Amino acid sequence: MSKTKTKRARRELKRDATRKIANFQKAAAKTSQKPSAPSAPSAKKQKLNNDPKPPAATVPKPPVQASQKHEVPFGTYDHILLVGEGDFSFTKSLVTEHACANVTATSFDSDEEVRAKYPTFAQIHDELAALTPPVPFHHSIDATKLGSYKALRSAEEREGGWDTIAFMFPHTGGLSTDVNRQVRANQALLVGFFASCQSSHKGRPFLRDGGRVLVCLFEGDPYTLWNVRDLARHAGLKVVESYKFDAEDYPGYAHVRTLGTIEGGGAWKGEDRRARMYVFEKV
Repeated sequence: MSKTKTKRARRELKRDATRKIANFQKAAAKTSQKPSAPSAPSAKKQKLNNDPKPPAATVPKPPVQASQKHEVPFGTYDHILLVGEGDFSFTKSLVTEHACANVTATSFDSDEEVRAKYPTFAQIHDELAALTPPVPFHHSIDATKLGSYKALRSAEEREGGWDTIAFMFPHTGGLSTDVNRQVRANQALLVGFFASCQSSHKGRPFLRDGGRVLVCLFEGDPYTLWNVRDLARHAGLKVVESYKFDAEDYPGYAHVRTLGTIEGGGAWKGEDRRARMYVFEKV
C-alpha cells in the first residue's frame, strides 16, 4: 500500500472514531436529562409504608340484654278486674306469685258450670278463698254488660274506677264451623266488652280515666282477622302497645278451653302457643 493510501485510511478511521465519540456523548447527555429514579426510602419510612393500615374505628355494639321480656302489666296495688276466667289459674298466679292485692275475678259460666268444666277449679277456689282477705269470685258475669252488675259497680265506685280490666283469651266457643261467622261473633264480643269497660253509672266511670284494658289473643289466623286494634280504636280506646305474651311469667297458670277440659288433654297446650298481649288505655 502506498503512503498516500495509508494516510487516507488513517484519516477515515480517525473520522469514524470521532463520530462514535460524538454519538456516545449525545446519548449520555440525553440520559442525564431524564428524571432520576427515586432514592431508596429510609429505613424508618420503609417500615411505615410496609405496615398494614390501621383498622377503621368501629362503634362498639350495645351489650345484649340478658332478658327482653316485657314487665308484667299488673301492679301490686292496682284494682284489677279479670273477665272471662276459666279455671281461675291466672287469677291465682297474679295473687300468689305477683302479690296483686286487689284482684276481683269473674267468669261467664256459673259456679256449677265452672266446676263441671274445669276439675282444677275446686282447689284453686279453696286456696284463694282461704286468704285474708279472700279473693272475690263472681260467676255468670257477661263481659259485655259489666256496668250492670251491682257487685262490680260497688267495688269500682269505692275506688273511683277500675285501674285495669283484663280479658285473657276471649272466645265465644265453637258456635259455628264457619270461619266468617266465628270472626263476626268474636268481634261482637270484643266490641261489647270495650264499650262495657267505658260505661258509667250515675256519672261514675266503670274504668277510671287513664285506666287500661288488656286483651290477650293467640297469634295467626283466625285471631288476626278479628282486628282487635281497630275494634278498640272505634270504641274510643287508645292503642298503647302489644307484645309477646309469655306464660312462664305467670307461674301456675295453665290455659283452658272455653268449652272445658278435653279428656286426655287434647292435641295442644295453649300456654305453648304464640300469643300477644294488647294494651289499650281510656283517654
